[in-house]
Amino acid sequence: MRCLRLCALIVLLGSWSLGGSASADAGAAALLPFSGPQSAKVRQNVQKRLRAQDVKVVPLKQVSAVVKKTKGYAKQAVRLKASVLIRSRVRKSEGRWIAVTEVRNAKGQRVKRLQASSSSITRLSNRVAGQLMKTGLMPTAAAAAAAAPEPKPTAPKQPRVVARPFKGTQASKVRSATVRGLRNEPIELYPYGPFADKARSLGASLQSDGGHVAPASALAVSGLFEGDVLREDGVWSAYVRLVDGRSTTVISQHYYESRSLSGLMKSVQAKVGPDFRSDIKKLGVLAPAAVTVGAVTTATAAPVKKDPKKDQAAVKTKAKTKKKKGPAAVDIEADFRIVRRTLQYNDDLRGDLRDYTLNAGPGVALKFQYFPGAHFTDGVGAQFGIDFEWERLFNFDSTRPDGATFPTESQQFLVGMRWRYPTGIWEPFVVVDYGVHTFQFGVSGPPVPGQDNTPGVPSVKYEFVRIGGGFRVALGKKENFIIGANLALRGVFGVGGIGTNVWFPNAKANGMDLGVIFGFAVGKGFEIRVGGDFRRYWFDLNPEPPDPPYVAGGALDRYLGATVGVAWRR
Repeated sequence: MRCLRLCALIVLLGSWSLGGSASADAGAAALLPFSGPQSAKVRQNVQKRLRAQDVKVVPLKQVSAVVKKTKGYAKQAVRLKASVLIRSRVRKSEGRWIAVTEVRNAKGQRVKRLQASSSSITRLSNRVAGQLMKTGLMPTAAAAAAAAPEPKPTAPKQPRVVARPFKGTQASKVRSATVRGLRNEPIELYPYGPFADKARSLGASLQSDGGHVAPASALAVSGLFEGDVLREDGVWSAYVRLVDGRSTTVISQHYYESRSLSGLMKSVQAKVGPDFRSDIKKLGVLAPAAVTVGAVTTATAAPVKKDPKKDQAAVKTKAKTKKKKGPAAVDIEADFRIVRRTLQYNDDLRGDLRDYTLNAGPGVALKFQYFPGAHFTDGVGAQFGIDFEWERLFNFDSTRPDGATFPTESQQFLVGMRWRYPTGIWEPFVVVDYGVHTFQFGVSGPPVPGQDNTPGVPSVKYEFVRIGGGFRVALGKKENFIIGANLALRGVFGVGGIGTNVWFPNAKANGMDLGVIFGFAVGKGFEIRVGGDFRRYWFDLNPEPPDPPYVAGGALDRYLGATVGVAWRR
């Protein structure tokens, strides 16, 4: 009897043990607490990467709670219903992070020992997760779903599309940007994992030409997004294609480019939806179709219709796609100018002040804008730059009503900072400058008793801070027609000769300016530009009683200019 009881007990224990192992084998992966510096961060990153690969992972909080109360790997696996236990030791040596990872089965036995190293924690985590996936021991959601009866696919209400894995450098990040850009579109984004599982269940190879047709027909997928990401000569670029779910026909393709990966991702996310919207709409909504399970050839037995015209058009699109330029780093402009000036007084009570008019004064101008960050990126660093302008009228003589002539010269320079925000063809900007604008008269000759050798008009030297903004827009099919405009206020804190004791020692002034340009791009960065500008200074002259040199309430000093020139912008 004792022998029988002992045998029965052994049988019960064996069945319990097998049952516990079976539940663990059909379970998930559990990441036990990692050890060493930055180990918690590595553990969290590895968990995220595994989940992104459809691995069934036990939540970290649940694992930590069980490990505190349960000793022994086998018991922990049973409590966690885990088929795989993972733990790692992290250390840093000679500037590199090293992780030694152990993989144990449901019985607590070590089946793999892995080692990875990297200069950064993030890359180390990615390498650990990649090593774990290559072991083939990670329990995926697809494997669990294969054991359960496959649900009948439902008919979509909107075009159903799938984003396939992209190819190339950092392709997964550009694919993620594509998915984010499509989320706001009137479509249904079907996850790629279940789509790949359906292809495997049908025996279809997604790597073969037309291998996507069978799972797409079964799941009512109207189209698939594919992409290639490249990095050449410091430029990131991506070709994104929309392929018909019922054939291998490329419906449309668009090209994106940037000087940085983040800039490329932003460009793709912002533009991919509008670019492909009409093409997705043309694909329409499909109904799930019954597809025979079998080999690849059987699964793709349905004729794959190719449209030679569309395929040829797609090839031409790729060949003729013009690379989009990033924001310009340099803008240099050289102009010929003609300026008209008028100085007029208000409330000239004594009538002894003389207005001044310059009908047309010729001169030259140079404008320079430089954005050093644009050589390396098209992000925020590329939008701050240096602003510089200089202009000068050719020396000429001003004539007094009595015929006396006086040498006259005028010039202006500005230097400051410029910020821009390019969005497509538009480039709005803001400027903050320090500037000096002069218009000065000489004397007609050496002083002679009884003769006035001064012009009777005060010289001016405006020192100011200029704050303003404007825009530049490129129009036309090739974006070779340019229109620009700007408006700024000038806070004047120095007025020069008109503010001396000879004229109006208490004079105060402020100003403004505005301008427009029209340009045409002639190739290789060169542009022909014509423009016009207007500047206006207004005075409160504040004559000081009781005996001021002159009496007037105010004055207006106006400059109207026209320019024609050539610019180089790259």
